[in-house]
Amino acid sequence: MVPALTFLTPTLQVVQKRPRLTGVIALLSVALLAGGGVYGVAFYQWRAAQKAYKADRMPEARSDLEFCLRIWPRSIPVHLLAARTARLSSDLADAEAHLNRCLQLQKGASKDVQLEFLLLRVQRGEVDEVAAQLFLYVEDKHPDALLILETIARAYLINHRYSPALACLDRWSAEDPSAAQPHYWRGWIMERIRDYDEALQDYQKAVELDPAYVPARLRLAELLLEKSNPPEALPHLELLRKQHPERADVMARLGQCRYMEGQTEEARQLMEAAAVEMPNDAPLLVSLGKLEHQDGRDAAAERWLRHALDVDPFDLEARYTLVSCLESLGRREEAAAARDVWKKNKDELEHANRLLKDIADHPSNDPEQAYEAGAALLRIGQEPLGLFWLYEALKRNSSHQPTHRLLVDHYTKKGEPEKAVAHRRRLVEPR
Repeated sequence: MVPALTFLTPTLQVVQKRPRLTGVIALLSVALLAGGGVYGVAFYQWRAAQKAYKADRMPEARSDLEFCLRIWPRSIPVHLLAARTARLSSDLADAEAHLNRCLQLQKGASKDVQLEFLLLRVQRGEVDEVAAQLFLYVEDKHPDALLILETIARAYLINHRYSPALACLDRWSAEDPSAAQPHYWRGWIMERIRDYDEALQDYQKAVELDPAYVPARLRLAELLLEKSNPPEALPHLELLRKQHPERADVMARLGQCRYMEGQTEEARQLMEAAAVEMPNDAPLLVSLGKLEHQDGRDAAAERWLRHALDVDPFDLEARYTLVSCLESLGRREEAAAARDVWKKNKDELEHANRLLKDIADHPSNDPEQAYEAGAALLRIGQEPLGLFWLYEALKRNSSHQPTHRLLVDHYTKKGEPEKAVAHRRRLVEPR
């Protein structure tokens, strides 16, 4: 406490000579110390908010900024960061309120405020309207160039527009070769367009660049399991289990890996524990069903498999295993009906794959080709890939009526009226 009171030494000497001033000076001293303490805390919170923002801990950053704004309600930098953290938390109304406050305080828009308004418009779905302006910031090497590229790429991903998303991610990687996230997102896209070998390479690159990037390592392991390669998946899963023993998804995938290796007891323990927290994870449910069927517990297997089919009615592995379970239980009519559904879904999948192969073997600008592939994929529950090809059809012909009509139906059934309306407007005879 001595250093904090050093500045009061002359004052104390005056108090000794003029005791009548004691009360007044005491009050002033307390106020000064209190004010200094509050501002000191505010500076600390401001630094903490910046650190939390950089670490992608938005709730923490917003809490720190809320305190700062109580002390500095007219601070443009604080309002600007509050707007950004609100936007990144999907609280777009709060973000806009902070930006409007910036406009009032500085009586106009600075370049940084203009940028944040543009990024806000991207998150509201206006990426096409503002992308060209935002890329000018990137060309000018703006300090937030990487954030701009991330925001645009995320918007394209949300709207299943994979081609422009890939271009944006490639630019992001070129601007920052050390960044793991663009490779992770690129791998995600490659899976949606069924280029699994390329997806594996991207996930491996993401893990190489950032060994602590849990989503990338976990997805790499999952994809290796899907390709029936447990030996390569196991080291990744064991490392994740060691680092995050509490994570149910890690337990689930390690259990699936052990099951594929024939370690059934360990597999059962891991998967059953994970299923408590992940009751609707289709791959986990299917693995549990197969394990129970293998052990002759067909009634239990049926429960797991039917639950898996409730989650994903087009899971061919779950449906085929269910057929075997029903046959083992002596319920032949049910088994035959389940086999018919399996065959129908299998035929639909093969039809969709033929359409995709035709696109690969005979590329064209025909929107009908892309539309047929997209429609077939939607019928078998492959929504992301189906939407990709439907939007590819619109890229080839922005007025393609069957595509707009199908998207109206799709988004209406999904309860996304705003997206449905956007396509209904493009119909020659709106329905």
